[in-house]
Amino acid sequence: MRDRQSFRAATVCLLLMLLPLTGCGFHLKGYQQISPVLNGLYVVGGEQRDTLAGVLQRNLHSAGVKLAADETSAKYRLQITREKFLTRVLAVDASGKALDSELELQAAFRLSQAAGMDPLEEHLELVRQLSYSGTDELGQRNESALLSKDMRSDMASQIIRLLQARLK
Repeated sequence: MRDRQSFRAATVCLLLMLLPLTGCGFHLKGYQQISPVLNGLYVVGGEQRDTLAGVLQRNLHSAGVKLAADETSAKYRLQITREKFLTRVLAVDASGKALDSELELQAAFRLSQAAGMDPLEEHLELVRQLSYSGTDELGQRNESALLSKDMRSDMASQIIRLLQARLK
């Protein structure tokens, strides 16, 4: 009997602690509430999974946007016109190995509509800094690859937010 009462009390306490989260706007990382204005969008090159266009298409699809199957049936056409990663060494140790470096993702895209809209062209940049211990070569490469993937995801989220703001 006592175990049942303590279980109920713990459950009520847990629910009371979670209640404030429902009104604060808390969402998991990567969650985006996307307006239906993006329905009918076609992402050029979205079938290439390891590109910004591929990440963008997957994010839109997973958020419930109804993407156009081809360019002819599309309401909007989105093309990534530039995607470029740049790496710059910021600091080296006594033996010449990189200790700090900077990764930059430059991207440009063009959004066009079937009729009645001047193409929207935007250029975006993301910069991240990496610090290394100088001894783990494999770890440096892996960390750089993970950061590049994360930067693509962040850039895709920025593009989606920008498109929603412009197409309201």
